[in-house]
Amino acid sequence: MNLARAFFASTAGLAFAGSLAVASNAASPGAGGSNIAGFDRIRTSKINFNLNSGDFTIPGPFSATRAGTDITADSAQGNSKTKVLHARGHVVVHQSQPLANRGSATDLTQRPSTLTADQLDVDGETKRYTATGHMHFTQEGGRDATSDSAVLDDTTHKLHMEGNVRVKNGEQTIESDSLDYDTLSGQLDGNGNVTITSPVASPGPNDRIAGPKKKRIKL
Repeated sequence: MNLARAFFASTAGLAFAGSLAVASNAASPGAGGSNIAGFDRIRTSKINFNLNSGDFTIPGPFSATRAGTDITADSAQGNSKTKVLHARGHVVVHQSQPLANRGSATDLTQRPSTLTADQLDVDGETKRYTATGHMHFTQEGGRDATSDSAVLDDTTHKLHMEGNVRVKNGEQTIESDSLDYDTLSGQLDGNGNVTITSPVASPGPNDRIAGPKKKRIKL
């Protein structure tokens, strides 16, 4: 027994190199089973992992996946027990599998989307992604958004954006200090210096040509 304890104590801090895929057992829905910072699989070439504390460091490029979502970045650190992940450098979050809304099969479904940023802090327990630096969000159907920072809640389907927010939907553009976007319903709620720009209809041969019109709304 003492030998076993000594062995595990001596190997608590592990460093692996090469082509690695760190996977956890898939948990049944609602069971709250164990995973790695909220992800089922992390793939990288090197990782430092402490089995006792759950702390890990990924010094190089990696990918992390779970059902419907995958993340890639230049490096990361986190904790498998508290289910947190701090990704740094060229972060890309891609939701490849639409998430069905609760209710009947005829309810709205979330469109596939991609979020990029300089840094990303992930809470795997609440499925919240906090993006910082050059946040860029795109969604199938021609919707595009940029801001200084953003928080994406994968449970409520809400994207909260702060700082120099600019959202483009087709030919219509919305700018504001902050904005909340429901990725499920398409609802937008802008706050602070809101400007909506829409192109006018194409002029006829005898019509005066006018540029885009701007509407400023204080909320």
